[in-house]
Amino acid sequence: MDYQTLKISDQGVVQRIQIYRPEANNSINSQLTIELLSALQAAEAEEVVKVIILEGLPDVFCTGMDFGEVATAQELDPKGRYNAYYDILKQMSQSSKVILSVVRGKVQAGGVGLVAASDLVIADETATFVLSELLFGLLPACVLPFLIRRVGFQKAYRLALTTQTISASEAEKWGLIDEYGSSTNQLISKYIRRLKYLPSSGVKELKNYISQLWIVQAETQDLAVNEIFRLITEPTVQEKIKRFQQEGLFPWQT
Repeated sequence: MDYQTLKISDQGVVQRIQIYRPEANNSINSQLTIELLSALQAAEAEEVVKVIILEGLPDVFCTGMDFGEVATAQELDPKGRYNAYYDILKQMSQSSKVILSVVRGKVQAGGVGLVAASDLVIADETATFVLSELLFGLLPACVLPFLIRRVGFQKAYRLALTTQTISASEAEKWGLIDEYGSSTNQLISKYIRRLKYLPSSGVKELKNYISQLWIVQAETQDLAVNEIFRLITEPTVQEKIKRFQQEGLFPWQT
């Protein structure tokens, strides 16, 4: 595939996938969901690859849903869009490769889902995390199953309810990220030294076992996608999104 929203480089046992939409703050549009899922599935077929490093831009990892696409689309297909996004999180959580996300800068909404579905997360000191969906009358429906699995019920609920931003240090205390520091490359190297020897079959078996202990199942996806589909099509939510996109105003601002 000729990727338009990703930059991919192979480094032996490591494949780096960079989310690259600088013109849109690394937000998630339909094309990105298709390309990222395709890239993850293609890497799955590469026997030599043991670790996939997922990263964003120096100042923003991922800001979630592309409101510009939602606000300007003539005929929305949010159900298909959110199924595709959920499929990405599911692919990450089921992959035989170790998914290591490297986070710098802002992580918002659906970007938090990518972090939560990763096997390991390394961040630098600029990383911040926020679930902002409730401000617009939405829910982080697809994010929460993976986020609860990573940080626990109350912390995930608090992030969704308060819409407050947390720092890298707080995210580490919560378990949302595994380590943070000024030298992310050194932290990556520390993990790669051991991860490159793991058999992919063993990683796959571990993930399969974990998935049977937790709620990330087919019924969970149906529930999540149906809920976000219901909310995204409500006229009041559509108006809030369009107003924010066109005027830069949050719902409570006049």
